Amino acid sequence: MKNDLDHYVQLSLRQAETPNITMHSEDTIRVVPLSDNLRKSSRLGAEVLLPGASTSFDLKSLSGEEKATLRQAFYDQGILLIRNQHDLNPDALYDVAELIDPHPTHFHSGGKRQVTDPKNILALNGCNRLPRAPQVTVIGKGKFEGYEGIPELDLKHLDHLSFHENPLSESEIAEGLTRPYRWHMDAPLYENLPGFVTSIRAVEVPNIPRQKLQFPNNTSMEISAGATLFFSGARNFELLSPEEQEFAINTTVQYAPRAYEWMRNCKASPDGLTIEKVGRETPLDQLPAFEWDKVQSFPMVWENHGNGQPHLQILGCCVYSLTTTDPKTGKKSIIDDVRERGYAFYFWAAGDVSG
Repeated sequence: MKNDLDHYVQLSLRQAETPNITMHSEDTIRVVPLSDNLRKSSRLGAEVLLPGASTSFDLKSLSGEEKATLRQAFYDQGILLIRNQHDLNPDALYDVAELIDPHPTHFHSGGKRQVTDPKNILALNGCNRLPRAPQVTVIGKGKFEGYEGIPELDLKHLDHLSFHENPLSESEIAEGLTRPYRWHMDAPLYENLPGFVTSIRAVEVPNIPRQKLQFPNNTSMEISAGATLFFSGARNFELLSPEEQEFAINTTVQYAPRAYEWMRNCKASPDGLTIEKVGRETPLDQLPAFEWDKVQSFPMVWENHGNGQPHLQILGCCVYSLTTTDPKTGKKSIIDDVRERGYAFYFWAAGDVSG
């Protein structure tokens, strides 16, 4: 999160969907919730413990019951962590995504071709897709030669200084404070549906002092540099008042056409949840060609198909408009304010895999 991070690489797979954690002997996979110190109030995250003396995660060797357990664990825990997978083949990230998604597409949800426009927010980090696993993207910081058949990688770690309207001061950064760059869900918001699950593997992690993540209310939380931050849509919804919950359930989010081009000149709010309203959005007539029927809108509240829980889920930086319906009268109106949220963090160790 700070621009002096050492070299590190993460592999991320985005694919576009599925079913009580009941584990028995040590001869089968077990799923154990992460500690409260990691979960905070989010209730997110569990560790997958491999059976017996197994050290490598091989999804193809699991029984049908074990696979069903992992699916349900994903729905109930939101994040599954498998530690110490240093020799994992990148193709295995496909297996994780396909385990959760019964009807996967076999191309990256960001599109069959990688975004390469240097001004597009999706290409600013210099990421690259693996030749032998084109649905897997390499992200991180540093220069690498010959990694996975890629002649040269020049990966850039993006921090809040380049994207927030009012970033932290030099003295605050010197004190070890930082902010989340941008909260998001993996979604192109045009033509292709969002990925149902993202699989991430930490190949190398930075070895520098821990930092303090600062929130807009001036509270802070100590984190490891390079930590991946998660928030829970279920907790988000739970924290709303009954009136806000009813509003959210009856609201649809319309995303901007060519959303990442639309907001390319914008800067984020201090929490990284949305963009400041300063009029920098690209006019629609200056965007790349688009068709409105391919521009996506989604419910503000999504149902968890594994346990029925409602999840508040909004990609705030790309919202074009919100439409809410009064359940009593059927009258529709436009709104633009939802504020409650919950946070959780995972501190990577080299070799860890999460989905």
